[in-house]
Amino acid sequence: MSEKIKVEMNDWLFNAGIIGFVNILEHSGDKVEKYDNYIEFKEEVLDDFEEKYFKYLIDTYEKQLSWNKIVSYRPIIEHFKEEGLDQFNKDNLERLNSYIKDVKYYTKSASYKAAYNLIESNKNVIELSKSLKTIKVRKKDTIESVLEKVNYSHQILEEIIDYMDNPSHKKYLAGKNVIYTIVKNSWNGISFLNPQTKEKNIYIDFKEYFVKPTTEYIEIDKSKYKYNCFNCDNQIKDLKNHYGFLNNIGFDVDKKASHVWKFNNDAAMCPICKLIYSCTPAGIMYVYNRGIFINDNINIASLINTNNKIKYEINNEEKISSGSTYKALMNSLAQKYNNKIKYEISDIQVIRYEDENYRFNILSKQMLNILNNTSEDLSKLINSGYKEINTYFNIYELVIDRLFNNQNLFTLVHKLLIFKLSSPNNCRFNNLHIKRVLNINKKFMEGMGFMNVKEKDIIKSASGSGYYLREKYRQKGAVDKLSGISYRLLNAIKTNNKDMFMDTLLNCYLYAQKSVPKIFLDALKDEENFKNIGYAFVTGLIEGKENGGDNNAK
Repeated sequence: MSEKIKVEMNDWLFNAGIIGFVNILEHSGDKVEKYDNYIEFKEEVLDDFEEKYFKYLIDTYEKQLSWNKIVSYRPIIEHFKEEGLDQFNKDNLERLNSYIKDVKYYTKSASYKAAYNLIESNKNVIELSKSLKTIKVRKKDTIESVLEKVNYSHQILEEIIDYMDNPSHKKYLAGKNVIYTIVKNSWNGISFLNPQTKEKNIYIDFKEYFVKPTTEYIEIDKSKYKYNCFNCDNQIKDLKNHYGFLNNIGFDVDKKASHVWKFNNDAAMCPICKLIYSCTPAGIMYVYNRGIFINDNINIASLINTNNKIKYEINNEEKISSGSTYKALMNSLAQKYNNKIKYEISDIQVIRYEDENYRFNILSKQMLNILNNTSEDLSKLINSGYKEINTYFNIYELVIDRLFNNQNLFTLVHKLLIFKLSSPNNCRFNNLHIKRVLNINKKFMEGMGFMNVKEKDIIKSASGSGYYLREKYRQKGAVDKLSGISYRLLNAIKTNNKDMFMDTLLNCYLYAQKSVPKIFLDALKDEENFKNIGYAFVTGLIEGKENGGDNNAK
């Protein structure tokens, strides 16, 4: 009976590797013993580990792979094969042409060509894709005139899909996909991600680089080794296994010796730790070029459960997008909060991978309370956003990002109101969404102790005052004046100029022959009240063109 190998929790990235390692083995039916702050496993579980590694990654990230984009068209082909092409219309043709372009692009890409060389098949996919042409209908012709071409395209595409969907082919094609879509986010420059690697088979390359050295290390006598693993303190023969392959964490000790004390690097790891680090893509949950990880390191069980909740949330979304990471993160934190409500909740470290960099946040008990208390308002912002130049910004993500960094939302609210006034066609949000953001900001300010808790709803009262003043201006046929007034009010709020704000406000109410609401007495008390009430008032004052966001913002 072989000796068990023990791996203890350590830094956040190593913890992500532990989760990935456990996920990979349990996905293949192997047993891993989990204790308070460490795991144990037998050497036998490393048999065919390279197969288990890619099987887990392919199964987990299948929806995000270009391989899936190709094979997912099969049900459409089968539908028209069974029902005939009588109902085939221009929308179907447009979709077919778009799909043909994708297939031609992917099948001739370098990663696919490299995978073809590993597959034993007489079928030439590149030649098949070359025979595919987009189908055009001339103005004087009908859709019926191209149905023969459609049928031919379907036959070629079905051949390509059959080739791609063959399990013995999928392991290489989807395997190549997962390397460049997912693995490359975590580590790079070694094994199959080394451009100079001599081994073309990605499975053999991984085995030779990670698995084989681990099994040899487990069995060898290490008593005469004079160095120690920087991670687990196990004895190691030399310092060749450095951290340089880990993105944004390690560095090449040969090229950047100045990063270590007296130019002598002693930061190296044992083969076991290196194998664990290679599993980080299975521990950090990625959605395309974004990743999320919660270092809930109270114990192994909590660490695994919290992060697997994120995986479950993302993989069960009908349509996965880059914004899925934020939604899954919030749902995972909410579940953790509710599970811990019976006893003291601890601070949580959240790591986000964005723009090829890691971003770190420590969520305090206060912030976790705030996130829990604002969850309803946050959920209504998921589909809201705006377009600036050629970039789309999601308000839900912008709000969470600011909250994680302990920033108030005043600058965001100001920007949203300016956009609503100046570029309404680029706004995918309405006034109700802005009020949601203000509600979140108010609870944030109260929760962090920046302002006293208000019993009355100042956001609702102030925005209501703005709405009724707007209606009074409408009755007088002077609604066009409100745009200029709103700009003046926003400028006064931004510069914290209460006198300018009140002068403009009094002139408005004098013109409308209405008394000034009492809510504005609260606005004069302090800066936070002034900004909350001021922005809420302008939100109600601006004409609400409901041209974006989800329909259930109320």
